[in-house]
Amino acid sequence: MSEVGVSPVSEKGQVTIPKEIRDSLKLKKGDRVVFLEADEKVILRKAKSGRLSEALQNQKPWKEGAVKFQRKLRKEWD
Repeated sequence: MSEVGVSPVSEKGQVTIPKEIRDSLKLKKGDRVVFLEADEKVILRKAKSGRLSEALQNQKPWKEGAVKFQRKLRKEWD
């Protein structure tokens, strides 16, 4: 794995995905991404077609259910 870019974390916890990564994943406005955590690393991947809840459901075992997790995320975005 190689380091491609660095992005600061905003006050709201937001980061900008470096252009090289956006291009590599063919990300465009409105696309969804999934964050995976493993061994103190975070992996970002483009969400497969379908609903976000299905993508999260496939990432089990979660400490909490996918719908509960999504609701918590939505509250953070407000």
